[in-house]
Amino acid sequence: MTTKGSSNSKQNPQQNQQTAGTDSDTASQRPTSAQRKASAASRSTKSAKSTKTAKELRAERRAREAKLAKLRAEQEARDRKRQTIIGIIVAAVLVIAVVAVIVVAEHHSSKNDAAQASASESAAYEALQNVKDKPSHATAEGGFIITKNYDYTKIDGAPTIEDYFDAMCPGCGTLHRKMDSELKSMMEAGQINWELHPNGFLDQLSTDKYSTRAAAAIAYVAENDPEHVIDFVMGLYDENFQPSEGENYQSVSDAAIQKVAKDAGVADDVASQCTNGEYIEWIEALRTYTPQREITHNVSGSSKGSMTTPTIIINGYFWNLAELTSSDYNTLILKAIGLDSNAVGTSTMPSIGSTGVPLIGCDYLSSSSDDSSASASSSADSSSSASSGSTDSASATSSSK
Repeated sequence: MTTKGSSNSKQNPQQNQQTAGTDSDTASQRPTSAQRKASAASRSTKSAKSTKTAKELRAERRAREAKLAKLRAEQEARDRKRQTIIGIIVAAVLVIAVVAVIVVAEHHSSKNDAAQASASESAAYEALQNVKDKPSHATAEGGFIITKNYDYTKIDGAPTIEDYFDAMCPGCGTLHRKMDSELKSMMEAGQINWELHPNGFLDQLSTDKYSTRAAAAIAYVAENDPEHVIDFVMGLYDENFQPSEGENYQSVSDAAIQKVAKDAGVADDVASQCTNGEYIEWIEALRTYTPQREITHNVSGSSKGSMTTPTIIINGYFWNLAELTSSDYNTLILKAIGLDSNAVGTSTMPSIGSTGVPLIGCDYLSSSSDDSSASASSSADSSSSASSGSTDSASATSSSK
């Protein structure tokens, strides 16, 4: 018996062949394993080639960027160099400009300071001249010329010794106690012109304005009884009378000052009126005026450029006490004017005459001869300051002629 299926197989041999052919074609169209591997390798190669190209591009880009950065850095360096050079030039110009400004400023400052000082001195001088009650025999600058003739006129050929002092000044007291006797002898013999400049600078060191009161009293006696004014000054500087400064000061009455005047031989009517205060305002005006005069300023030491007391001026030259190696002032003053001690009180005149430079105490002139000569020639009556080391020296201004 034949089944149906076998019958169909037998009946369609061609169809089977066709199917087999189709399968065979399909199989032949599929890539082989080798082909697939080759294709994969090809794709891998292409991918690798594609990846390498991207890296190269990135590398090239980075190289370009690096080069550009280098170029920019070099350019910036060149710019900075130019800026530095320009900056140096500008700085140099600025330094030169600043130096020039400073030099000009200092020049103008110096001129302005001098102009202001001159203006201040002129104003103070005018104020001094405008004082209503002032001694008629005093010089315009506040000095009294005491000579053997007591006529307030200098003796020709005699040196002029200007004496700036404060009645309270300890240094002034020391100087006067050592020199006054010899100075008085020379003055009475016509060997010197003694020019007194009483000052009142130390009122702050007393409780009753003693400095100004004593200076005004000296001015009153010098104006009204010149024959006894030297003895009056010597009496005020007596160690048993001259008061101490500051906290040790003990008040000095007008009556006590009058007694000193009477003991010095001053006429009673003059002595009793010497403390009436007539010349107080004049002494106060001198206190403002005198310190502004350049000729009264110290030439050395810590007080250089300012005035101190005592101050001695010889023939218009500042006698620099700071140069002296001794405090034996009576001997030193004789050396300065060129007079032997044996000739004191005689007709022999000091060798420097009325215009010569002091023989000692003026070494400073060797380094500033032009300025000193100019100062000296400006006025034979002018004063200069000397450093004394006394307590009033730091604060006192001394009146000058």
